[in-house]
Amino acid sequence: MTLLANIDHLAAADGIIALTIATPGHALAFRGAERWQPVLAKALELLALTDEPSIRIFVGEHTLVVQREAEQVIAVATPTGHAIAKSLRRMIRRMAKRERGPYVVPSAPHLTNHQPAAAFG
Repeated sequence: MTLLANIDHLAAADGIIALTIATPGHALAFRGAERWQPVLAKALELLALTDEPSIRIFVGEHTLVVQREAEQVIAVATPTGHAIAKSLRRMIRRMAKRERGPYVVPSAPHLTNHQPAAAFG
């Protein structure tokens, strides 16, 4: 159930448009752009028809990565060619192994009220 516990960490990664996770005994978990929800659900079904541990599906200018990790299956939509593609499968494997705790939204860096030094005249 670790992917499910880390869903917000995965959804917050740069380049992830949407994702869904199927876990036995739970409803499908979804994060991201709503228009991808039915597409990702069907992508999970497509993986179930194969013996492969993962598949990639190209949909217009987007790539879907569907991957099986133990008892869980995840489907992720990204823009084709985005840098996340190089590390996505590895990131999913890592998130499936260890729970990261609650996702905390990073805050904006503190802005200082620093005044530039007066120009020399």
